[in-house]
Amino acid sequence: MKEKIYVDRLFAGYDDTPELSDFKEEITVNLRERIKEFISKGMSEEDAFEKAAAELGDITAIADTAAKQKRNETIGQIYMQAKVPLTKRTAAGLTAASAFLLLAVGLGLISFFGNTDVKCSYVAAVLLAVSCGLYTYFGLTQETTAHYAMKSGRAFAYGVVCLAGVLGAGLAVVSFLIGGWEMSASLIVKAVFILPAICGLIFLLATEPKRQKPWLKAMMERETEKQMNSMEVHYEITDPVKAAKFGVASGALWLFAIALFITLGVFIGWHISWIPLLFALPIQVLMVAGIFK
Repeated sequence: MKEKIYVDRLFAGYDDTPELSDFKEEITVNLRERIKEFISKGMSEEDAFEKAAAELGDITAIADTAAKQKRNETIGQIYMQAKVPLTKRTAAGLTAASAFLLLAVGLGLISFFGNTDVKCSYVAAVLLAVSCGLYTYFGLTQETTAHYAMKSGRAFAYGVVCLAGVLGAGLAVVSFLIGGWEMSASLIVKAVFILPAICGLIFLLATEPKRQKPWLKAMMERETEKQMNSMEVHYEITDPVKAAKFGVASGALWLFAIALFITLGVFIGWHISWIPLLFALPIQVLMVAGIFK
């Protein structure tokens, strides 16, 4: 009884949970066993109790640390489960971007299979670039569970960079495949847009401020401390703002599809070169559905 009262007093300031009750019971049993051991060696009951209690160490400090870690984990889980709804402005922007994307794909297919004016293909390339730029801008300016929204000016710069890169690639492909330009001329057009876009992207990434929310920073610092203490080399990738990177991912998808289109057309035949474009379209739709659901 004396041991139980002693342990209960140690944890008087803590919430009584099933986990804490089990913990206290375990400490009480160990304390009783240690007291019996000391008594069997000739110590008095009082001295045995004091020595056994002293051997427990600063159990309250250990409990405080465990309780703090548990609170931080609980808070982090609450924030992770709390979904930040899309603002009406972001929803409207993403809807417009999706409309531009579908229109671009439609014009591209019509131009490719319908032998229409080359201007239709150029318009499709421009619409595709605008769509990627809008996805990037509105994705970055939307607050998420883990990150604050990016300032409009900086998000606009990211959108322009994405737009320029996709536009350069699109115009180069259209001018070469449909416009009848020489390969060198098409590459020059591509370089005029893409090289500045790459330089701008490098500058933006190099000067990017931290936008993580406080609870995420605390969680990352705690994970880093655990890794350092255990001497493990482990890198945990916290999924960043999916919406913020959708424009770049979309541009990369279509650049890859266009590269396959050209490669298949030159080395195998133009009659099957359009297959990568058909695969790219459903992938793009799935990306939209998965990220902006």
